[in-house]
Amino acid sequence: MNFNNMKVPKVPGGGGISALLKVSILGGLAVYGATNTLYNVEGGHRAIVFNRLVGVKDKVYPEGTHIMIPWFERPVIYDVRARPHLVESTSGSRDLQMCA
Repeated sequence: MNFNNMKVPKVPGGGGISALLKVSILGGLAVYGATNTLYNVEGGHRAIVFNRLVGVKDKVYPEGTHIMIPWFERPVIYDVRARPHLVESTSGSRDLQMCA
């Protein structure tokens, strides 16, 4: 039998597997975009956004959930909480005796 001249019937729309592949690729891209678009700044922290095209933006983002453009923007989150700093020094009392 000669299979060189056989005609294979074409399925309109590419068939069910092609449609499933298209839907899964588009769904995967949508999930990737949705998860990488949002970022969260915790309480006591602030964020600045670095943009690959224009550099660091001027706005400082407070705590909360914010939106960015994946790959073009990247948040840099800083801890801005006030922490006590204990300083020991000697000082004189009223009667000029040195106290630690």
